[in-house]
Amino acid sequence: MSLPSLLLVDDSDAILALEKAILSGHYALHTASNGREALEKLERLQPAAVLLDLSMPEMDGDEVLQKMKADKERLANIPVIIISSEKGRAEACLGLGAEAFLPKPFRAEDLLSTVATTLENARRRARAGSMLVLRMSAGEQEFALPLDSVREVLLQPALRPLPGGPPFLCMYVELRGAAVCVLDVARRLGQEHRVSLRERMLVIIQVEDMPLALCVDRVQDPEEFGAAEIDRNVGGADHGLLREGLIGMLHVSGGGALPLLDPKVFLSRGLLRELPELLRQGGVRLDA
Repeated sequence: MSLPSLLLVDDSDAILALEKAILSGHYALHTASNGREALEKLERLQPAAVLLDLSMPEMDGDEVLQKMKADKERLANIPVIIISSEKGRAEACLGLGAEAFLPKPFRAEDLLSTVATTLENARRRARAGSMLVLRMSAGEQEFALPLDSVREVLLQPALRPLPGGPPFLCMYVELRGAAVCVLDVARRLGQEHRVSLRERMLVIIQVEDMPLALCVDRVQDPEEFGAAEIDRNVGGADHGLLREGLIGMLHVSGGGALPLLDPKVFLSRGLLRELPELLRQGGVRLDA
């Protein structure tokens, strides 16, 4: 496992050497000797935290902090530890969003403790807004559902016809003696499946106490997305049929965005309520 990376910013070679001596072996270290160099390396390296001096040539640490907090997409969430002998300025930086202040001169144990606490606080904040999701695809459409709405995933077993349902809801499957309607997601979206019937997967979800099997092409392993990777500001987003169930967009590796959906999106409330009667009319026993 790779070490968390830190950017050490100070115009004093002696301070940088001391910080490196204390932190080496615990973290992957990078250095900058002025504010402009720090901003360039912050954007490129995206470190776990930055240790920031205040009085520096070209650009002071105060301005670096302000520019970081203004960059909501790339830099605002990187925690900043102010390392300075200027208490007044440092406390003002805490009001601007710096995570911690360690006065110069500092002791090795205080530096290690401050960095460790800062990184743990950042991890705790990220976990607080994180979400476990299950990514899947049907036809050309890839999307994700909150994992807590998923009961199980299985290779599609033998399906049975369900007369009277719409084209995308005309089959059912028996799971442990209970009948579960199968919703063909690709057909619901007006698309063609990309894999053969025997390769498709069933994702069993729970929608308002009703089990429903989603027939999809591919299912990936569960993933956790942090709060910063979930964009919930999706007002006005146009995603066709999926628009009404859009919880947010997930920022995935490679720079793409993936719709995160409410599992109710594939069925209207009226049709959901009709599922038990649909099964009865088809002569299907609802339980063992």
